Amino acid sequence: MTNGKCENGNTSNALMTKILLDYDIQRYNFHDWARNVLGTKELENAHCSRNIKNLNRSPTVNQLAESFSDVSEIYHSLISDFLSEIYGEISTYQSPPSFRFHYIGLGCSIFHSDRDFGVEQGRMNVWVPLTDVWGSNSLWIESEEGAGDYAPVSMHLGQALIFDGVNIGHGSKINTTSASRISFDFRFEPGPGPATPTSY
Repeated sequence: MTNGKCENGNTSNALMTKILLDYDIQRYNFHDWARNVLGTKELENAHCSRNIKNLNRSPTVNQLAESFSDVSEIYHSLISDFLSEIYGEISTYQSPPSFRFHYIGLGCSIFHSDRDFGVEQGRMNVWVPLTDVWGSNSLWIESEEGAGDYAPVSMHLGQALIFDGVNIGHGSKINTTSASRISFDFRFEPGPGPATPTSY
């Protein structure tokens, strides 16, 4: 894992920052796996498939969630390599992750902080788009807790964002771009290992 970019400080203050990282899409080939599972050459055109939309019921009930076992090993490897480089030991992490489909013409999630839904302090969010994201097909995040100045994150395939979703507001808008977005996200808690998978 290379090219970590902290938007607000350095990695020693990682719990308080948004960190953008590049990962090896050949080693962590979630993109091709998702294309194969969904039966589409272009994930950006997922909105064109009635079958994809009909089987996508929630972040935990969809084709990708049902096929997660096919990539569970590289996901767990991503956790170890991806997170330990910045945070050292990891106490717990979410497995399986949540898979989200943000279709053209629709929203994906309300604006919120995860503490609004009872998520405990100390956990961090990792957001991994499987398509390029920009503007209204992306995740919108405020610059700091309570600022309310939501702005979209521009990212390309092979990047992941780590941020304090427990306290920092985030959400999505109606997708008015020309591309649907497919992504997955998960939470983890830094602390004494070994890293233990949990359902949160």
